Amino acid sequence: MSNPGAIPPAAAVLSWARDLYARAVDQKDARGFAQAFTADASLRFGNSAPISGRAEIETAIAGFFNTFATLRHEEKAAHLAGETLILEAVVTYRRHDGGIVSVPAVTIFHLVGAAADKPQHPLADECRIYVDLTPLYAPA
Repeated sequence: MSNPGAIPPAAAVLSWARDLYARAVDQKDARGFAQAFTADASLRFGNSAPISGRAEIETAIAGFFNTFATLRHEEKAAHLAGETLILEAVVTYRRHDGGIVSVPAVTIFHLVGAAADKPQHPLADECRIYVDLTPLYAPA
């Protein structure tokens, strides 16, 4: 793992999180999302097995993004408590069949510092995403 700098101030972290979702996640940019992680980070999506490593996170998220047409996060709450960032949102997916599904979601990041070249951008070594995707994959 690289030696990240200090975690940025709360306002910068919350701004970074909003930008990450607008610029990367809601644009289905798996590489952009993966850049938020340390090289040896882990991501756990619901009750799936954890994914370890930035490259593996990128691959898994790219595969997930391919299972629907679009998505959009509507922020409901964001909290930073020490090294823990908690994001609550309603996520609206457009399925490949054109159907629209909205579900609540919570994402929890464990932050370990900031990127050396972007001191206002935190890095996460762990992420847990909690969302019930049953409606997204239910038959139309």
